[in-house]
Amino acid sequence: MRNKYHGKLLLFGEYLVLNQGAALALPEPRYSVSWDCQETPDEELIQYGEYLESQKRLGDYLKLPLLLKHLKGGWQLVSNVPRHKGLGSSATIVAAVYDRYKSKKDDEISMEELQEVFAVMEDFMHGKSSGFDPLPIYFDQPILRKNNQSVRVYNPLPCLDRWSIELIDSGEERTDSKGIQRYLDRLEKDKSFSDKIETLTKVNNKLVEAVIKNEHRIAENLLRTFSENQLILFADWIPANIQKLWNENQDDNSVIKMLGAGGGGYFLKIKFEG
Repeated sequence: MRNKYHGKLLLFGEYLVLNQGAALALPEPRYSVSWDCQETPDEELIQYGEYLESQKRLGDYLKLPLLLKHLKGGWQLVSNVPRHKGLGSSATIVAAVYDRYKSKKDDEISMEELQEVFAVMEDFMHGKSSGFDPLPIYFDQPILRKNNQSVRVYNPLPCLDRWSIELIDSGEERTDSKGIQRYLDRLEKDKSFSDKIETLTKVNNKLVEAVIKNEHRIAENLLRTFSENQLILFADWIPANIQKLWNENQDDNSVIKMLGAGGGGYFLKIKFEG
């Protein structure tokens, strides 16, 4: 059990991961959750524990009786991760609960199996989860999703050290499921949109590859192209105040992009340091 479980940033891959696009997620150290014991139990967390107990499959992976005993005894998660903002407020809970109450060692479970377990655990919050978001939090390192496989990134990513990443709050909450459904409906009904998304997915994949390989000039050029096209294709997912800022930022040595599902929550401003 760790002292803190950091939030997460889905740096690249939002929506496009549904089209075989690559995704890169990072721990976000500015936000975290930690275990603490209080006099009054957290009833919402107890409800979550009872949900986990009702999922028969999870009994093979979690010490559920111990979890519920601790939760009813006052153990709870103290968090400064904003909810419904795209920074992993639910994923941090999943990672923290699993880490403390897991019944298998990490080398006894594959990444694919672990992601499936995380998906079931996070379904309680989202209705349907891929299980990807808790991975960078649990391992506290970058996670690459490519060719339908999630892998830990062990090598340094100096390309990211050259960028400053600023969180821009839209001032609105987000609802992931609505954004995803709108995206899937448009893909199915709008051939022009589908074709442009296919092209953007290729840009996204080359961008992720350039970051992994530390080809920072290539990555920055691709990121500019990506940002320009994302603003056009995902206008319905970007609040008006963010669109205005996005357009005003076009000539700066930085870009703005979505963070996860869009619609509200935080967006990213990435500034190139030279």
